[in-house]
Amino acid sequence: MTRHCAAWLLPLALCACARQPQAVADTASTPPTPVSTPMQRAAEAPPATTADLAANASYVLPGAFAPDMDAERLARRFGKGNVRIGEVPGAEGERVDGAVLFPDDPARRAYLYFEDAQRNTGLALVRVFDQGSRWRLDNGIGLGTPLSKLVALNGKPIRFFGLGWDYGGTISDWGGGRLDPGNDPIRRNMTLGARADIGDRPYPMGDGEFASDDPKYPNLGTDLVVDGISVSFPGEDDL
Repeated sequence: MTRHCAAWLLPLALCACARQPQAVADTASTPPTPVSTPMQRAAEAPPATTADLAANASYVLPGAFAPDMDAERLARRFGKGNVRIGEVPGAEGERVDGAVLFPDDPARRAYLYFEDAQRNTGLALVRVFDQGSRWRLDNGIGLGTPLSKLVALNGKPIRFFGLGWDYGGTISDWGGGRLDPGNDPIRRNMTLGARADIGDRPYPMGDGEFASDDPKYPNLGTDLVVDGISVSFPGEDDL
């Protein structure tokens, strides 16, 4: 991955989301095809077929996404008009090169980041944070899922960073529960945010680490909800 992108992907994953080696065949020896760049080919790719679009109707992550995807394959699968190559949100207000899937539809919009941001090859990360999004992780978690459900699915209390900063709400420790990624090279990540209707009730703020069962915040289970999900794939540096 380019150092430009890796600088903020690493703290996004954090502790329990640290990458592990990928147990797949090494493709480094495959010779490059002497044709136009993926960005150029994406603009020339034909629209996705009805079958392709129907196959993605469930909007599940990782679903159709894989680390060997590039701009061309994305355009062929989702339709060239639904893939926009350009800048995507990075950390601390930064903008990085990537692609936006369904850029004009918040319910289907997703932000894509690549290992090689110059050629848009090697999918590294897919992020979703538009409220009302259809996208969900394949474990059933989506935007709006309450913290109480996360804990129930995990089977154990979790720990997370306080809200109000760039990495606020990031899950830092699953406590060995069922949602702990273990050695899975594909990481399913999520961040927490406060519901808009909780009034003056306090909730954890700042870069400290907090527990989901912290007695100082008895309403955490319903006051905090998932406000961002992502899937990250291992890259060349992890193989």
